[in-house]
Amino acid sequence: MKISHRELQYLLVIKKYNDQGMPARLSNIAKDVEVSPASAYEELNHLSEKGMITKKSRSEIWITKEGLDYILRAIKAHRVIESFLVKLGMDKDEACKYSKQFDLMVPEEIVERLYEFLGKPKNCPHGDAIPQ
Repeated sequence: MKISHRELQYLLVIKKYNDQGMPARLSNIAKDVEVSPASAYEELNHLSEKGMITKKSRSEIWITKEGLDYILRAIKAHRVIESFLVKLGMDKDEACKYSKQFDLMVPEEIVERLYEFLGKPKNCPHGDAIPQ
């Protein structure tokens, strides 16, 4: 399932609240993503339809296992591609910028092959862990 960078941004915000043991709330999400509550509500409905989040009540939003799995795959894709670009000689910040432009479009199989080609690095060039 394809998800946009915008949707990923919403998932990461929801995860931030959930990781603190509390539900994300529409008003908090809208504020963090810097959109109106109406825009956030619409985006949350899309994520719910895709099975990425659940709304326990109108104001309690939780990320699903599918949502968490997607986040991990997206982070891995970004960091593996970023690592590959650095290996090609690109500056790490430039590699990060370019990776963001297409990381969600690269098939998981290609990401895995690049990961293996790179020797299964534990961290990206910025030092952040690459999910296994």
